[in-house]
Amino acid sequence: MQAVLFSAPETLHIERVPDPTCAPDEVVLQVSRCGICGTDVHIYHNEYMSEFPLIPGHEFSGVVVETGRAVTDLKVGDRVAVDPNLYCGHCDLCRNEMANHCLHWQGIGISRPGGFAQYTAAPARACYRLPERLTDTQAAFIEPLACVVHAMKRIRLLPADPVLILGAGPMGLLLLQALRRMGAGAVAVVEKQPARLELARQLGATLAVPASADQDAALRELAPRGFGVVVDATGIPAVIEGALRFLRPRGLYLQFGVAPNHARISISPYELFRNDWTLVGSFALCYTFLPAIDWLANGAIDVTPLVSHVAPLQDFASLFHQFAAGQTLKVHLQPPSA
Repeated sequence: MQAVLFSAPETLHIERVPDPTCAPDEVVLQVSRCGICGTDVHIYHNEYMSEFPLIPGHEFSGVVVETGRAVTDLKVGDRVAVDPNLYCGHCDLCRNEMANHCLHWQGIGISRPGGFAQYTAAPARACYRLPERLTDTQAAFIEPLACVVHAMKRIRLLPADPVLILGAGPMGLLLLQALRRMGAGAVAVVEKQPARLELARQLGATLAVPASADQDAALRELAPRGFGVVVDATGIPAVIEGALRFLRPRGLYLQFGVAPNHARISISPYELFRNDWTLVGSFALCYTFLPAIDWLANGAIDVTPLVSHVAPLQDFASLFHQFAAGQTLKVHLQPPSA
């Protein structure tokens, strides 16, 4: 089959590799769509937890083409999305509702072959059958939206709280819609790209501010005492380090963007103490596929304007580098069917 291969850090090829085999509790999927994610960029630069060589891709859906002998709840022809986070289910963390920190965690497209390929294998327990009305575009957004749902469960958002989102890439725009659904008041978005700011306005931002030396004045005018919730959706250490200055007393800061694993920032312990701040991280997702599917199927979250490119797998290299440079929104790859 044809697949994208990260053979070493900062080295990628599209190659022919053996088709995946099917373990007794697994299915083999023909991949329909797979989205490029910022985490893929960190993997490429060896800034994440992956090892090489690797077939990346963890935001994908597909059609079942083979089932293992122990699989009883899926059949050939089923359309499914796959939760790439594979939990053991029996370690202390799994049994204490912290499966995303499973001691034996594996990740499809992160620690084992993923969805940037014609076919991939996945445990049947990680597959979610799709409603007929869900399009392939929506299906490939289930995983990123499930990460957003997990973030919504991690934070405390009071009714009408003013919210600041730093970054209006695909994830920032999903967060914008989700926070609106959760009852946020005024929502300000800071972003350096004008087209993304305009899309943020269309999707419900109260204020869309160009990232610049002048941004602070506009944000203070909207929220003079600071924001109740500040969210980083950039993963850029310099942006993260400056984010707390926008947080009001008893405010909550959410680290959603993925920073390089070697990055470090400085904060003031006194300010943290003095302002009663809460700092929250949100890693991946944790059994949040079903609410993500429901939000998409019911039209609560609009993902169509977040896709800038749908292209064949052969175009991966050029589009991947454009995505990494911030020149696209979400990029979906369609592997060849045969």
